[in-house]
Amino acid sequence: MGDFNPVLRGLSAYFRLTNYGDRMVAGCKVPESVVSEMLDSPADNAYTWGGERWPETRLEEMLREMNITTSGLLAGVQHHLTVECHYPVIDDPYEVGKIICADAIADLYAMGITECDKMLMLACRPRRMSMSEFNVVYSMMEEGFKQCFQATGGRETWAQCMHSDWFIAGGLASSHWEKSQLLARDNAVDGDVLVLTKPLGTQMAIDAYGCIGQPQAWECYNPFVTEEDLRVAYRLAVNSMTRLNRKAASLMHLHNAHGALAVSGRGILAHARTLALLQKQPLSFNINILPVIGKLATVPCCQSRLRRGVSHEISGGLLICMPREDAASFCRLLEAQDGHPAWIIGTVQSGQRDAIVCKNARIIEVSE
Repeated sequence: MGDFNPVLRGLSAYFRLTNYGDRMVAGCKVPESVVSEMLDSPADNAYTWGGERWPETRLEEMLREMNITTSGLLAGVQHHLTVECHYPVIDDPYEVGKIICADAIADLYAMGITECDKMLMLACRPRRMSMSEFNVVYSMMEEGFKQCFQATGGRETWAQCMHSDWFIAGGLASSHWEKSQLLARDNAVDGDVLVLTKPLGTQMAIDAYGCIGQPQAWECYNPFVTEEDLRVAYRLAVNSMTRLNRKAASLMHLHNAHGALAVSGRGILAHARTLALLQKQPLSFNINILPVIGKLATVPCCQSRLRRGVSHEISGGLLICMPREDAASFCRLLEAQDGHPAWIIGTVQSGQRDAIVCKNARIIEVSE
């Protein structure tokens, strides 16, 4: 993961995939406006049907080529489509493919959908990346995407390339699911607790790892952690980002989940606030435990953002509201089935549809 060698793949020793992302965007997530403009743009070729040519958007073309039906469904069945796009998170295209697959399907899992029908990988080639470089990156990314997809239970995957000013890795996930089997997001009540299924600090771990070998950037880490500490944090972050939330989605049905969101693109506080706003009842979410990757929380510049709940996360866990009596069992079963822990990180109580990270929130170091 951290030892990706571009030379062994026929690339220049100086090739870095992350150099092709928009560094002005925090958290590597492509803004929704950019994604919408890209998918709503006209397709290259009009669709011919009944002897007539019909203009299509790129998204409509993708769905048609994937044979995804969005109308005429069986009674009680709904179609759900999620789209996630990121600028390069790390330099290893294989792991980038796995990350975007796990992230694209996470919103389905947050709704309690455990089966994905089809997925599409999207890769945009920036004009300054040569075709030979793109072919190598695309092939590796597709390999990682397909490997991650195998664990979703889905039947088919596609891959498609487009052009852009930046390299963009995207994923589309499609599922037809019975409405009666969906988990509502707005049923939290006073007395529930908040559960998180992956640790925090993914973006911070990646950024910190990138400072190794950079004397000026390394200064803020050197007094507090070693290079090996950051290598461990990087491995933990990549393992977390490439892991599916599928088992958590399945267990939510058995443990009376009252609502959930996939954590990605923003800090835990922003996601908690969004979930609080969705609830039928006026509630406040109080986060009092922060499970953090490795020793990142010992670094002052990292600790501040973590304690405020504003550190960006990539392909994070599910943030779930559920009864306290169910939460402990949920965490035990998830660790037994998935091999990774989950945590009760806060409480739900009557309030003002908001969320806070408590000033004295306890930090848990999550190690290998």
